[in-house]
Amino acid sequence: WWQALKYRNKAAEWSLYFMFLTGFMLWNQISIPWPVERVLLLVHVVASLLLFPVTVVPFWLAHRALLKRSKKALLKVTGQLIDYILVGCMASGIYLVLQGNRGDDFDWFVYMAHLVTALVLLPLLIRHAAKWSVLKPLWSWVFKDK
Repeated sequence: WWQALKYRNKAAEWSLYFMFLTGFMLWNQISIPWPVERVLLLVHVVASLLLFPVTVVPFWLAHRALLKRSKKALLKVTGQLIDYILVGCMASGIYLVLQGNRGDDFDWFVYMAHLVTALVLLPLLIRHAAKWSVLKPLWSWVFKDK
């Protein structure tokens, strides 16, 4: 079971995309009605508290062995960057769940760290997993041969 987790884990990838999408919609630059935002916040927090530890963390931990053995420089570099960014995003997310953003400077910094790490994580994840991504059918459709 543990060995199977380290390769092409669609549940972990879909979970990260889902958390990104629900979190991105909460960005204060996107204007949505408060009742919708409130539901999105609940969905984002509950999904993150359930999906991240159940799907992403086991894959992430199992995937470490591949990172150590890999001879592919691009995958090694993007994998290490994803590790660091995921830790930052996770830590800031936990802080926001426990403390919230109360409007002071430190809370704004944590909120921005959560947002920026997520914005950087998405393209890195897409590039890192491009060959095996759940989004590969989309790339095939968008970039189809003429």
